[in-house]
Amino acid sequence: MFQTAPLQALNHIRNSLENIGKSRSVSDQLSRYAIKCHEYSMKPKFKETFERLYAAKQGRAQDSLLNKQSRVLYFKAIDSAVDMTDRALDIVKESTLEKMDAPEHSTMGDTGQNELKNREDTNIDNEEFMGPARTINHSPNQPKLPITHIESAEKQCYIGISSAPLSYMPNFLREALNNNRADQKALSSLKNFPNVLQIIKHSSDDLELYGEGFFSICAIIMTDFWGLFMRQNFNRGHERTFWVEYVVPIFKHFSIINKETVFSWCESKVLSHSSSQMVPGVWNNKTEKLFADGIGRENGFEVIIMESSGPHSTEYIDHSMGDTQKLITMTSNSLRDEILQYQDASFETAKVFVLNMWQIVELRSATIPVTWDARVNMVAIFELLATLQNKYHSQMNILKKLRRENNFLDPVDEKDSIRYKLVNSNLLK
Repeated sequence: MFQTAPLQALNHIRNSLENIGKSRSVSDQLSRYAIKCHEYSMKPKFKETFERLYAAKQGRAQDSLLNKQSRVLYFKAIDSAVDMTDRALDIVKESTLEKMDAPEHSTMGDTGQNELKNREDTNIDNEEFMGPARTINHSPNQPKLPITHIESAEKQCYIGISSAPLSYMPNFLREALNNNRADQKALSSLKNFPNVLQIIKHSSDDLELYGEGFFSICAIIMTDFWGLFMRQNFNRGHERTFWVEYVVPIFKHFSIINKETVFSWCESKVLSHSSSQMVPGVWNNKTEKLFADGIGRENGFEVIIMESSGPHSTEYIDHSMGDTQKLITMTSNSLRDEILQYQDASFETAKVFVLNMWQIVELRSATIPVTWDARVNMVAIFELLATLQNKYHSQMNILKKLRRENNFLDPVDEKDSIRYKLVNSNLLK
């Protein structure tokens, strides 16, 4: 394809269609169809469109090839660096062994041996208590991305999650992540529902069910949890079992007070991904289909997207990394698809753009308890749901304002519109 010019490729197609039309070894229907296609391909308008689209396809193919070649060079460089480091360490090792073999290092007093033994015992104790050094500085069972993915996403979005190195976060995003952690420690979202927080803190006492709304969600979730913990065990090694029995009910009950949110579960097609991949002038191009384990839609807008990354008993790191990357793609596509519908609205109202970049920031995290002794973990669950509820109301209010502005009920200057602000940005492409 790289060596074939657009006109040459078009001539190949025309010749093929002409040969099929003249062939006696094909059906009459196929022959007539080939003849009509050949006639249509001879029109100047088709030639102009074909050459333009072919050139665009060539450009994409070349970009893809360059990306692959760059990735190969990247990993070769890493391998070379590792090899050089290994050789350097070998030299240091040999030099150290030579010094240790020298006469002045050949003997050690009883005091030195006892000190060495005590250090070794201390190190063993520390290892048993802290675990391997490579595992003590990450957050288990939370979204993860390899550094290569974070670097590749830098041109499109900022990422601030617990398991990402701080050096790869802009200062303002690092501050936002720290503020979110502080808010979680202070249960700031739950404090908007003081009755719920008070009852959770005294969950060991007899409770009287009262009130509606968010409290109803918490009450039903606690009731469901109480019923589940009474059984002896469940299939902890099966991904779908934990997902369906523990995760789905929590978010299903979210629709109690958000009645317009409709959930779909287990391999639901992410419609916004396909919509956001349309190329003007092509329109019906085929793109990769993505499916999510849970999607909550508000009038077609995919406001909640979830992925199940493994069973309860084991975290599969590769699966976690892949699903984190997938969620970033799906959520940014959902926002892109929705914002395309309001391009005449105010850029300031959208509140989803900073410096023409998406922001991926961890707000809350929680561990779902599966035993009665771990029921205190429900506090983090309710803090997460309270945050989701607050953000949900905020987003719905923004959408109402965007709809009014986009339909010119609230005037917006052309230079303040989303269309004008992002005219030279690839954020909505």
